[in-house]
Amino acid sequence: MNTALLAQEEEGGTTTNFLIPNATFFVMLLIFLVVLLVIMKWVVPPISEVLREREQLVEKTAANNHQAARELGEAESAFTDELTGARAEAASIREEGRAEGQAVLDEMRGRAREESERISAQAADELRAQGEQVSAQLREQVGPLADTLAQRVLGGGDTVDSGKRAGRS
Repeated sequence: MNTALLAQEEEGGTTTNFLIPNATFFVMLLIFLVVLLVIMKWVVPPISEVLREREQLVEKTAANNHQAARELGEAESAFTDELTGARAEAASIREEGRAEGQAVLDEMRGRAREESERISAQAADELRAQGEQVSAQLREQVGPLADTLAQRVLGGGDTVDSGKRAGRS
């Protein structure tokens, strides 16, 4: 430390106490305070305003997210309820359609049965009429055939022909 004091004495000749501030310190302090005031007056307020707006935007976004999540839950619940109702309605419509289809099918089967019975009755009537007609024709033909057969069996084949010719004329 003695060498430092000797160096200072050679330069200026007087020694200064480092505990006592000189004018440079006060000037630097004054400049610091001015810069601090300038920053506080013109720099900090706009930054604070931007940060405040950003915080409000974040809060608003969070509130919107909560509201959207709540609305989504409500919409999903409503969708599920509507879907359940639609499925139940579709099932009832399907059952109603099946019942109507079964009724139409039963009605058509009844009509078809009636039609087939009518056609069967008509066919039976036609067959009965044809049978009677054939029976009448065969009865007409049986008499002369029986006479012809009797003549042939008895042996007078020529007399039958002449009898037929005589009966026809």
